[in-house]
Amino acid sequence: MDQKETLEKIKSAIETTKNTSFLSKFLAAISYVGVFCFVPLVVKVKDEGVNIHARQGIVLFLAEIIFTLIWVIPFIGWIVGFIGWTFCIIVSLIGFIQSLSGRLFTAPFIHRFADKIKIV
Repeated sequence: MDQKETLEKIKSAIETTKNTSFLSKFLAAISYVGVFCFVPLVVKVKDEGVNIHARQGIVLFLAEIIFTLIWVIPFIGWIVGFIGWTFCIIVSLIGFIQSLSGRLFTAPFIHRFADKIKIV
């Protein structure tokens, strides 16, 4: 996906988030809560904003798993794992709050990987 397509998707998602329902906001918010990132995929809401939040939630969940595995390594793993987990928690909190307010949040570093995930 090139940058133009990504910007067009974000613009369309911004337009749709202006009139989002409570269900869409709720599903977008729980996308940032660990394993619950898969709930919007099961419910299959046809809202691009929810799908963007769900993809970012999946990438964050995978990053949390990776940082947990890194944390097992003594000394350097503890430092890297702690920094990684702190980053994941902060991004999850910001995404949770932004999605509950109906805004689109593109997480730093995370959105690059999230854009590559295809949701059918």
